Amino acid sequence: MKLTSAAQNRIVLIMYGDLGLPSQPEGSVFRVSLEGGGCTGFKYQFDITQKEDDDIVIDDNVVIDPMSMMYLKNSVLDFKKSVFAESFVVENPNVSSQCGCGESVNFF
Repeated sequence: MKLTSAAQNRIVLIMYGDLGLPSQPEGSVFRVSLEGGGCTGFKYQFDITQKEDDDIVIDDNVVIDPMSMMYLKNSVLDFKKSVFAESFVVENPNVSSQCGCGESVNFF
């Protein structure tokens, strides 16, 4: 998985705040994962958690668990802002279908 500069900047802001000082508990990381759910089968999950021993480190602040990484290979994490919303967006070439609202995806 690759991160756009917009995603990297937003993650740094979440982790360190406007002043550049840690704003999360020591050892915290930004976790990208896939969870079962949604109308199509899987949904993307973004959490602040502690690093696990088997996590795959994407950059200094971002990790992915091995199961999720199987489905996120060659994906790009971006952060998009519009007049109505701000959100992380995953551009994933491995997705075979997604629901109408775009909140959940399937790989089969």
